[in-house]
Amino acid sequence: MTAFLATVLALGGFAALETLMHGTANLSADFLLLLVFACVAAPHTLDLGHNARLSTLQPFLLGAIVLFGVREAMLLAAVSMAYFWLVARPRLEPHKGLFNLCNFVLSAWLGGHVFYLSGGRTGDVSSAESLLALVWCALTFFVVNTSLVSIAVGLEQKVDPFRVWYEKYSWTINSQLAGGSLVILMGMLRQRYGLQVFFLLVPFCLMSYHFYKAYFPRAAQRAHRT
Repeated sequence: MTAFLATVLALGGFAALETLMHGTANLSADFLLLLVFACVAAPHTLDLGHNARLSTLQPFLLGAIVLFGVREAMLLAAVSMAYFWLVARPRLEPHKGLFNLCNFVLSAWLGGHVFYLSGGRTGDVSSAESLLALVWCALTFFVVNTSLVSIAVGLEQKVDPFRVWYEKYSWTINSQLAGGSLVILMGMLRQRYGLQVFFLLVPFCLMSYHFYKAYFPRAAQRAHRT
């Protein structure tokens, strides 16, 4: 577990350093609004059991990648997860807080680079290249983020990480793709209405959170009965 944690921290630090070497984030008014909403959403996580949790941050990070860039997405990931670490009750242990922060930073970094290497362009949500790149970005973020958590939970609980991923996270891919669809809608409306479109993220995340909060215990109970 210690070696795995050190590896994730090192990779997260490398991603942050590589990004800082290419400039600083553009702190525009609409990005700052998105950042505030991400911080509000960050503490709303769903307990999936065995220390596995489901976050509501994914649409915010996808939106930051597509509409602003990789640097902005990584800043959003770092600030929102640091805020979650500070306000979470009970308070997360330091190594878990650092793991979560580096996990989201690394996932945003990889997802962002996949988006732009696949032909995506900042602010473009209408061309075929950018739409396909968004799909690859969402899948990359989902796989990296949930895989790292599953490995960490598996090592801590001494269970098969793939079993953790399959039982706890594989079924959430629909919400990840739905988050990508929301980013497309926001990108199209933002060209006309500006930063007000980011208010669309709030009801989406609230509905997703309460849906999974109601659905997961029932699904787990049915699985236990069978």
